[in-house]
Amino acid sequence: MAAGLTVPVEYVTVPRQNGKTQKAKEALPKSVPACKDCGSTTRKLLYQGPRCTTCWRVEKKRRKAARQNAYQGRVFGITLEEKQRVIDFQGGGCICAPWTGYAGQTRSLSTDHDHKTGIVRGALCKHCNDLLGRVRDDPRYFELMRDYLLNPPAVQVLGERVVPEEG
Repeated sequence: MAAGLTVPVEYVTVPRQNGKTQKAKEALPKSVPACKDCGSTTRKLLYQGPRCTTCWRVEKKRRKAARQNAYQGRVFGITLEEKQRVIDFQGGGCICAPWTGYAGQTRSLSTDHDHKTGIVRGALCKHCNDLLGRVRDDPRYFELMRDYLLNPPAVQVLGERVVPEEG
């Protein structure tokens, strides 16, 4: 039984075999508690509290948004609304979404910032944000990778070799 819910009890007189009577507890029909948000008595209440399943889903979303908003404010100094404005400005997803395919629908985008200056730069998918962290936000890495892709060293040494197809 959920915490805080009690079954009403009534004392009744019950006859005994020897002809005498005795007082006994008899449980009344259980009263159905109502959801504290919508007042429904037909929906099942969850163990988390006095809310029906539908209202609990709404409450979980509200609490998650409040936690995320508090985190964004505490760590980055921006609100979720400001972060969403940045995401909209950069095209509605990760700046690299045309290549990675991540637009923030299944997982929220990470707030990217410069660790040296603390300036918020934008919102990136987890993969792009991890990549920037691994290369320590150094643009030279991307210049070297660009040169590598445009002028591969193996082509210079061996000539153009094609990987054999597996048969």
